[in-house]
Order: sequence, then C-alpha cells, then structure tokens
Amino acid sequence: NIYDFFAGPGSDKTGIKGTPLLILDELEAYLETIDEKQLNVNLYFNEFDTNKCEELKQKVGNYNLDNKPYNIEFDSLDFKEAFNKKGLSMAKPNVANLVFLDQNGIRHISEEVFKYLIDIKRTDFLFFISSSTIKRFCDHPNIIQHINLSIEEVEKKPYHQIHRLILDYYQSLIPANKELYLAPFSLKKGANVYGLIFGSSHVLGIEKFLTTCWKLDPERGEANFDIDNDNIQEGQFDMFSGELHKPKKVEIFETELAEKIINQTLKTDKEIYLFTITNGFLPSHAKVVIKSLVD
Repeated sequence: NIYDFFAGPGSDKTGIKGTPLLILDELEAYLETIDEKQLNVNLYFNEFDTNKCEELKQKVGNYNLDNKPYNIEFDSLDFKEAFNKKGLSMAKPNVANLVFLDQNGIRHISEEVFKYLIDIKRTDFLFFISSSTIKRFCDHPNIIQHINLSIEEVEKKPYHQIHRLILDYYQSLIPANKELYLAPFSLKKGANVYGLIFGSSHVLGIEKFLTTCWKLDPERGEANFDIDNDNIQEGQFDMFSGELHKPKKVEIFETELAEKIINQTLKTDKEIYLFTITNGFLPSHAKVVIKSLVD
C-alpha cells in the first residue's frame, strides 16, 4: 500500500511533479516484478481541496493506466478522516506500507499519529516539517499543542538546526525495545528551512534512505546546504595536519566510533553497523575508522 494523504493537484504551477505522479513514474520500473510475484499494489491519493483533487485525477488519467497491475483510489477528505479510514488497511497482516505525509504546517503529525505509524509492521513513512515555522512561532499554543518542544531549546538552536531538535523529539517517542529507525534531511529554499523525516521498521530501509542523503550531501548526508556552517571547500586541506578538512559531524562520529571499539563497548560487526546507521552514517564511513585502527 502506498498512501499520500496530502496529494495536491499533481504538479505545481511550473510543472514540477508532485508525489502522486512521481510514484507512478517510479512504479514503471517494477511492473514486471509486480506481475511476476502477483502482488496487489494499492495507491491511495487524498487531497482535501476538491478542485485540486479533480485536477490530480485528470493528470493521473493521462498516464494510460489501463491493465496496469495496481489499484488507485482518490479521496477528498480531511487528514484525520482519511487517516482513520485507512488505518485498518495499514495494519492488516501480510501487507507493506509506504506513507507520505507532506503536510502544510505541523499540526497533523501528532504524537498519536506518530505512535500509530510506528506500531504497524512493515511500514515506512516520510513526512515534512516546516522548521522555520517552529522556530518563529515556538511559543504559539498551536505549535505547543502538536509538538512538545522546549521553548528554551528552540530559542537556543539556530533556525537551520531546528530539524535536529524535532528529530530528537520524535526519537523520544519510540519505546526502547522498538525496532524503528529515523533519519532527517533538511532543505533550504530561499530564507526558509524545511525538514524531511524518514522512518523505517527495518534497518535496510533506513540505510537506503541514508545512501540517497549522502549522494545529495557528500559532506554530512543531512541537508542541501552547509547546515553546520563548516565552510569547507572541496579538496581543502588542513594547514597543520595536512589532511583534507572534515565536517565537525564526521569528526565527532569517527572519534566516538573509535573510542567505542577500543573500550569494547562495540564488539561485533553488527553492533558497529547499527551504531553507524543510527548516527546517520553509512558502512563506508565505519570502514574508514576500522582501517585506521587496524593500521
């Protein structure tokens, strides 16, 4: 099941495709596999604005979907109503879910919705948060009501790092014994910063997301801008060490990983792998540290 609860009209005014059309594009490569494995693929597109919903239907209709091996359902409902309507189908046994929550604001991804999503097996989700809105209006009742962040903490954080604070908040809602992985990516557009948070119930799901993040941001794997203000130029060497400059985030990870291996906090490949992934890095980053220790 693929759910988009804030589907939009299909594309923006400049013709850039929205999630529903991107989903249809991506499915093309898997049509043979879907057919061979006799999978039932269900697409659910919900757009509250009825005019935008009609526009979306027309654009989807241009895809010539006759005889394609998936079902498409459209709705024009309030998010809560749509989420409640599809909640049981998400939780059925022997299904896998991908859920998109590209909300306008922050009020829909409540603690209740988040906890419901992380309790469903075989479910990945991607949701959007306006970091700039939270920074500007952190003391507003509507913000406090939906996301329980410390006003003091928000005020201390630079606006471009608010997304990390939000990630920590959602991380705190995950029970200690729960296998659920989260990773962020921040997007700067003009003066505003927006955040994506991806969640997966399987470590390979989060590794795939992180692989994409590191392709987009080879320095930190976290943003489409210099989120830590490291001001590193490609190929720039340190004057004193003679080594290539590394972002602070990478240096901290390498130091912590080396210490945990040396003091035997991490004893196995699996423990090192999980530590690496949960800190937002890839196995290739851990290999650099291990090779250095071996040398």
